[in-house]
Amino acid sequence: MSTSDKIVPVTPSSGSPDIYQTVLKRIQRGEIKDGERIVDTAIAAEFGVSRMPARQALLLLVHEGYLVGTTRGFALPQLSDQDVAEIFEVRLQLEPRAAGSACPLLEAEHLVALRKAYELAAAAQAAGDTEGLMDANSQFRQVWLDVVPNKRMAASIQRFVDQVLIVRRRTVIDPGAQKLVVELTLDLLYAFERRDGLRVHDLMIGFINEARDIYFASDSAADVDARRGKAKAAGG
Repeated sequence: MSTSDKIVPVTPSSGSPDIYQTVLKRIQRGEIKDGERIVDTAIAAEFGVSRMPARQALLLLVHEGYLVGTTRGFALPQLSDQDVAEIFEVRLQLEPRAAGSACPLLEAEHLVALRKAYELAAAAQAAGDTEGLMDANSQFRQVWLDVVPNKRMAASIQRFVDQVLIVRRRTVIDPGAQKLVVELTLDLLYAFERRDGLRVHDLMIGFINEARDIYFASDSAADVDARRGKAKAAGG
């Protein structure tokens, strides 16, 4: 895979939009795992098309940051701690302002959808359903994100969120973190229902900061566990 393959945008051809959307949904749902290889010929065979539209769809996902090219196909990007820290910083710059700007534009059906997403999140947390909680959290975000008047900002936020699925999983796997996510989501719901843009802005800052702190705390714990495992193996 050449460097140019990784950065040059492509124009979808016949068949590639459906492939693009399908693979993107798989990424968003966590169906594509870290280290899993995606090969254009296999995708082409799955969709019954030639290799070219499959490759174009995958290159478009590379261009948007969802995938990276490898010598043997495509894969999810590997994010360093520095990458994750930078993504949280960008989210802090964009999401609070975007969410606040959505407040005056929310209609009754949006508020109903937000409450339904919160209720799904609460039910998932009570059942210990991490995937269900993540799905509900995504639904909640998507409702207000669809209303954000600055569509470029909304699209940028969506891409960053999709690209850090591993971060989202690490920040909601702990039961205590799940409880906190649901509590913060309820606070956001109340603020959205009051159309209190300033309160939403401030809550979103707190939400993102909590997610960042949980991520790096779990990252440190994982490092400790890994070192203990190596020491135990070395000791026989």
